[in-house]
Amino acid sequence: MRLHRFAPIATVAAVALALLSSRPASSQTAEEKAAARSLAQQGAEALQNKNYSEAIDLLSRAEAIIHAPPHLLLIGRGQVGLGKLVAARETFLKIIREELPANAPAAFKRAQEDAQTELSAIEPRIGSLRIVLTGPGAADPSKVTVKLDEQGVTSALIGVHRPIDPGKHVVTATAAGRSPVTQEVTLGDGEKKEVSLEVEAPAANAPPDGQTGGGVGPTGPEKPQKSSPLKYVGIAGMGLGGAGIITGAVFTAMFVSKSNEADEAFAACPRPCPDAEKAKIDELDNAAASRGTGAIVGFAAGAALAGAGVALFLIGSKKQDKPASALVVPYVAPNSLGFVGRF
Repeated sequence: MRLHRFAPIATVAAVALALLSSRPASSQTAEEKAAARSLAQQGAEALQNKNYSEAIDLLSRAEAIIHAPPHLLLIGRGQVGLGKLVAARETFLKIIREELPANAPAAFKRAQEDAQTELSAIEPRIGSLRIVLTGPGAADPSKVTVKLDEQGVTSALIGVHRPIDPGKHVVTATAAGRSPVTQEVTLGDGEKKEVSLEVEAPAANAPPDGQTGGGVGPTGPEKPQKSSPLKYVGIAGMGLGGAGIITGAVFTAMFVSKSNEADEAFAACPRPCPDAEKAKIDELDNAAASRGTGAIVGFAAGAALAGAGVALFLIGSKKQDKPASALVVPYVAPNSLGFVGRF
């Protein structure tokens, strides 16, 4: 009994010697090896004091730095101390199944032997539990969520026996959209039991798997986007711009015609030109100038309106989340042109 009490410390001492003597080409630094030995020593002391969770944490850190079967052996013993026999079984099997080289440290080989001995001691203690679903909800297990001690249970383990730690356990089954059904079960060492849960059929309006009641449901077909009024204002602007350019072209033709008439009248007028002829020529020049001004205004207004119309058409053609409420109206005055509107 006294020998077993100090077994963890003796094991760690063997590990320390093994880490010092084996694998000289190891990639771990001297500082990492020292840290691993220190963590293993602290873990062994925690295990001796029955601080099993702390021991598992410290030894797992040591194992993460340097792999050594004795680390796993002590971790397995800590799991046994916590009553986690299924986890301890897997840890001991990992040690046993590792293929050690012929020149492996003696402590590593001894850890395999001890793991086999301790595995044989805990296997008869591991219980077995079968979870069975009954009732209308059992027809579609994919819509039933089963948990064992708050941990999800895959559908592959429903209806079959599975290894389980001895002690008290809580099994919960919840059909989609229904209240959970809960049952407690207590197993002794090596005991075999079955838990049957009667579940209701999933609710008709239950969300599909992966969604919750607070999820966003179908939104239906997307409504077509309404055309923006700016698009039609732009078309109108381009139309007015084209009309302005045409007007400018007409006034230009009239300007050229009147200018030619004025030039012909001036050329035909005798020298000195009588006052009556001069007045006629001035009248033709004024008419030509007036039409020239009209041409300039027509071209300028047409170009401005057409450009603005194209811009508004492009803006109005873009998709909008909400219908546009803007109103834009072009205007042309004798001495100005532009747009007025509200937004």
